[in-house]
This record gives sequence, C-alpha cells and structure tokens, in this order.
Amino acid sequence: MENLDFYIFGRKPIITALKAGTVSKVFIQHGANGPEIEEILSLSRRKHVPSTVYDRKKFKELTRQVSVSEETHQGVIALKSIGREYTLDELIDLAYENSSLPLLLFLDGIQDPHNFGAIARTAEVGGVNGLLIPTSKNSPITPVAYKTSAGALEHLPHCYIGNFPQDFSHLKERGFWIVGTDAAAEDSYTSFSYDVPLILVIGNEGEGMRPAIRKQCDSIIKIPLLGHIDSLNVSVAAGIIIFEILRQRGSSSNLGSTIKDTYHSTHHLP
Repeated sequence: MENLDFYIFGRKPIITALKAGTVSKVFIQHGANGPEIEEILSLSRRKHVPSTVYDRKKFKELTRQVSVSEETHQGVIALKSIGREYTLDELIDLAYENSSLPLLLFLDGIQDPHNFGAIARTAEVGGVNGLLIPTSKNSPITPVAYKTSAGALEHLPHCYIGNFPQDFSHLKERGFWIVGTDAAAEDSYTSFSYDVPLILVIGNEGEGMRPAIRKQCDSIIKIPLLGHIDSLNVSVAAGIIIFEILRQRGSSSNLGSTIKDTYHSTHHLP
C-alpha cells in the first residue's frame, strides 16, 4: 500500500516524526515559543522540511480543518506520511530478524484511538516487534492515536489482516503461539511461560476478544483483580502483560515508569 499523508499535532510527536524523516511540512502558530519549538525549527532546517508561521486566524482555520483543540495542538501542526504497511510475511520476517523470541500484538476491536496510541506507546518501549491490526471493527492509525503514542507508532511496524483463520494458521506455521486475554480465564498471566514466539491478543475495551479470535488462541490468560472494580483500562492491562513477558525473559527494567506513562497517556494527563 502506498504511504498516506495526514496531519499530526503536539510538539513531542512532531519532533519524533521529524527525526524519523516522515514529515513533509510544518505549520507553527505565530507566538509559539520554547525549547521544543526551537528544536522543531532546527530539525526542519536540517531535514529540509518547509516550515510556515501562520497568524492566529489562519492557524485557527487549520485547526478547524484538522479538528484539533488549542490545548492539544500546542501551537504546531505537521503533515506526515502514515508510514509503510507491511505484509504479514514481511512483518514476521522482520520480527524474527530483530528477536529470537519475537512478540507481536494483535489488537482485536480496539475502538478508542487514545487506547490504541497508549497501547502502542507501551508496546514500543516494551520491545514488541510489531502490531497486527484487523481490517474491520478496529481503530486505524489516526492523528489522535499517533499523538497519544508519543511517537511510538513511528517505530512500530504494522500489518492489517482480515482472514483470521488463514492468517492465524500461517502465524502458527511460522512458529508463533497465540495467547488471548480474558477476565474469565482460569490461568493467571504470571503462570504462563512466555519462552516462545508469541502473538498477544488484546481484546475490545468492553467486550473483550471476539469469539472467532478466541477460537484461534492456543492459551487464554487473565490478570487477577482484587478490588471492587471489575476491569482495567485496556492499555494498562496490555502494559502489565507485556512487562511480565519481559520480566520472564530477563528484561524487567523501567516497568513502573512505563505503566505510569501509559496511565498518563490514556487519561490525557501531562
């Protein structure tokens, strides 16, 4: 699939995209300043990316076009490529090139782009090798998801899949074990041994995994809950399991700070 262009906003995500070389133009609101704006201007010059300063009226027209609030855009908007979409075999090959025990995340029916971005943020810092995204009933990569990911989607290869029986069968043939998540499962996430190439399925915010996806899973795990609330935010749940996988595989550093970052991303806190 050819690259698509879309608008992103927020200073840190734009800095990340500029460093990755995927920005084609930068728009800055007149009067916006600070170290991050200076870095954006410096990177734009270095990368030969055109940057334009708009007066407040013209910038407000652009924000209406992009459908972004003043609190969210932070005085800067950029046009970037959404990045390359990989085929399933390309993503598998890339995952095995980067890890002897690759970990891919399958997002089954994640509707909220904030959750999508927060999961991607945790996945990227947690060493996940790529995202598998259903072609239907799932949030695509959007500007909101990109901003919430804090630029993580710049570094996570992704693949869209739609023929679940065939695609999951192929993943199993390529050595992957498919693990689903369900609050009603018998086995705790800490009792499973993650020393295999792995597909971790993260289900919909309210309904969890679809039955058709559940049938494809080799194992189902849960996170035991001890309080009065009977569920976790889906991005926090994903982070807990991802870092249990790292812990078992011998890389448990930054667990606390990453889950904290995920919570702040999901709840729109600074």
